[in-house]
Amino acid sequence: MSGTRHPFAEYEEHSLAEAARELEPAIRDRADEIEETGSIPPDLIQAITRRGLFRLNIPARSYGEQAHPLVVFHVIEALAHADASTAWVVMIASEVSLLAAYLPNAVLSQMIGGEEPGGPSCRIVGSSRVMTTAEPDESGYRLSGRLNFVSGVEHATHVVATFIDFEDQIRFALLPQRAGTVIETWDAMGLRGTGSHDWELDGAFAQKAHTWAALGPICAEGPQWNVPDRSLVAWIANAGHAVGTAQGALDDLAEAASQSTTGDTAALRDREPFRLEFARAQAEVASARSLVQETWTRAWPSVEQDEPDLKLLGRCRLANVHAVHTCVDAVERLFRAGGTNAARRTWTLERRWRDLQTARQHGAALEWNFDAGVRAQLGLPPRRAR
Repeated sequence: MSGTRHPFAEYEEHSLAEAARELEPAIRDRADEIEETGSIPPDLIQAITRRGLFRLNIPARSYGEQAHPLVVFHVIEALAHADASTAWVVMIASEVSLLAAYLPNAVLSQMIGGEEPGGPSCRIVGSSRVMTTAEPDESGYRLSGRLNFVSGVEHATHVVATFIDFEDQIRFALLPQRAGTVIETWDAMGLRGTGSHDWELDGAFAQKAHTWAALGPICAEGPQWNVPDRSLVAWIANAGHAVGTAQGALDDLAEAASQSTTGDTAALRDREPFRLEFARAQAEVASARSLVQETWTRAWPSVEQDEPDLKLLGRCRLANVHAVHTCVDAVERLFRAGGTNAARRTWTLERRWRDLQTARQHGAALEWNFDAGVRAQLGLPPRRAR
């Protein structure tokens, strides 16, 4: 029917997704700078912060956005359409914020300045890998160690560190970024602007009240924390990152398709083999996007009703990991079809190809996610994130 909103409009048109799209031109204009310097400019970080995009998964009671997973998907998608590195830093912050919500709301709110006008301006990053050791302290822990791949740590206000406590249990600690030292180590083929450096602690003090057990009770209230495996909600953002990066490659290449390739006077758009590959890539990316939207729309009501449907949530996990792999393959298809010019750094296709190759190394894209996604359907017990 004419004028009827499509079923996913409330998420695509959410104010947070619109805020991300408004930032696209400014981010795109700085993409070369971000790539070359290996860091997102402070003014862009502040612009993203002011719009609430670093607090997507912070609980509402701690003055966060507590956004629907599909809203998070579309925010990251929009940012990645402009620049994959910028989107990755926001993505990681959204994922780690889910962990920080295990702290009591009053504690978390106090730590991140939750009552600041406009909401907290925090940027929480970190790692769930056990990279630190703990020594006893009268009222907490002294942590030492070195976290790696801490995307966005340069601009972070807080960092989540993981350690083993004195009862051999995995615990997390939320620390101010200044409690550690940033060690510049990030030098990778893609996502070069994420500043995914190491962060080193040397006897940093963490109050016990600022730590929580990995298997402890969840303090936050909301469906995001009712899902049996928190990685499922976290990793829809990886799907958004892949879809946005791949669609950005398609849109940029469509503009460049009027150019001839080296050794051939015909423009790309005038060559049928290129058009066929472009069409297949577009269909693959669009299908991956739609699968994420459809599966999450069907599954989320069961979570909101506190009766998670494991079969439907399994399909959400499949949609997440499928989106990453499909988008990597689609941009690989475009890269091959683009001819020699595809390797030129004057085209964004080369960068987006490298960015997606690097993004695929994240846990969200590991093969076990496919297995985890079908276990409930086959009557098998759940498989947790590694």
